[in-house]
Amino acid sequence: MAKRQSGSRTAQQASAHPQRPRYPKWSEAESRVADRFARAIVSGWYPNVNQALPDCRRELAHVTRGLQRTDDAVAWKLLCRAYDFGLPRRMHFWTNQERRLLERHASALARGECPKSSAAVREVKRTFERAGLEVRHPDSAIRDLLNVRSRALGRPWYLVPFSPEENRVIDRFSRALARNEYPHGTAAVADCRRALDRAGITRRRTDVAIANRINDGARALGRVSKFAPWSASGARIIDRFTRALVSDRYPTIVAASRACRSALERAGQLGNRTEGGLRAKLRIQAIRMGRSIFWPRWSDAELRILNRFARAVIRGAYANAKVAAVPCRRALERAGLPGHARVRAVEDRLCRLAFELRHKRQP
Repeated sequence: MAKRQSGSRTAQQASAHPQRPRYPKWSEAESRVADRFARAIVSGWYPNVNQALPDCRRELAHVTRGLQRTDDAVAWKLLCRAYDFGLPRRMHFWTNQERRLLERHASALARGECPKSSAAVREVKRTFERAGLEVRHPDSAIRDLLNVRSRALGRPWYLVPFSPEENRVIDRFSRALARNEYPHGTAAVADCRRALDRAGITRRRTDVAIANRINDGARALGRVSKFAPWSASGARIIDRFTRALVSDRYPTIVAASRACRSALERAGQLGNRTEGGLRAKLRIQAIRMGRSIFWPRWSDAELRILNRFARAVIRGAYANAKVAAVPCRRALERAGLPGHARVRAVEDRLCRLAFELRHKRQP
């Protein structure tokens, strides 16, 4: 949603024209339709809000002519009214008493008195029942809060330490990573898992845990940097595409980074560098060359097309700017204006233009 620009109106204009509400209030007829469908959700006629949404929107279209509310607005209205009519809530706020009872078990987890958080969840639920409290939270919510509180009290992230057998297998891949046989620890995880299976080690670790262990071992062996320094030929390719970006031969830094990545791959100089890292490298180089922005400015021809779609949003031809962004992007492409490659950029600009046009129409 577009934010209002500060300083767009003077204080005298602001006092002369009261601020118009961004969304019109629900009329009595709309509220009656929403209440009817909310009661149908509570009674089980619809399994959830998403199933009731199409029928509710059709009824609202007969009640309000020319006003099209977004799906999110109608869904929130239905959900809030269904809660008012007794729909059970899936999420509840934790009370102070519940937190105090849970804190004991989080301390037991941090001290190692409880082996797993799943066992602690069962104990927390028994404690709630003994205290006369209803168990309102699902097991996943109790487990997440237990993990957060126990780690804040000093519980290590990995309770089960790596065995000597696991360390011997993982150390082989740490040495291979230190010898640059793998670009990073994540690339060695699949081979490391196969080696652990061949060694008869059945304990299941996450990919993140194995990758972190491999990286830690490689750093202990002297691996300093994740990325190798740029070679002379790679630096020349970077400079060439940076100068092309500064001279506006590429509309965006994303387009320049993709072309640069292809050139580095053909020259065998890319290595294990990501597209985000390459984009950051181009940005730093371009700033040193005096380039201050990395997105194309909206031309007059583009703004004319955007204004046309923004007025269509205000008239109700499109539900909102998000819906209008896709056909607007296609219209820009048909007009030979592909400067803005992302639909999100078109959507943000449409939101801003629609807000400004609505403001100008105020009496």
